[in-house]
Amino acid sequence: MSFAIKSLEPDSLEPRLAVLRQGGLLNDENYGRVRDIITFLREKHNLELAEGNASSFVTHLCAALERISRGEEIGELDPDVYEAAKSEPVFDKALQLTLELQKRYPVLPDAEIKFITMHIAAFLIE
Repeated sequence: MSFAIKSLEPDSLEPRLAVLRQGGLLNDENYGRVRDIITFLREKHNLELAEGNASSFVTHLCAALERISRGEEIGELDPDVYEAAKSEPVFDKALQLTLELQKRYPVLPDAEIKFITMHIAAFLIE
């Protein structure tokens, strides 16, 4: 099965998403969700996600959505790691964005919120 890459911009996330889809690690429904999240963050919050700043966030998001689709349990984030993340100046903004995403996609369970918040904080720092 072949998937068209819609954008070949140098820092585009499309090649990453295409590889995940071709490898069976991202189904079509979750691909649409990830694309929508990228668009939402760009259009509503003026955040340009790209390979250079958000590859780990997007990869985690893809894996999380697939785990959720399969009904798999989500492990807990190390509390010390999360507490350290809270000291970052971008933490509140990252949490706000994560909660907006959860409201937009209720499929994201509370157990995933800490992970997503940390990934968003990482690309907000860059």
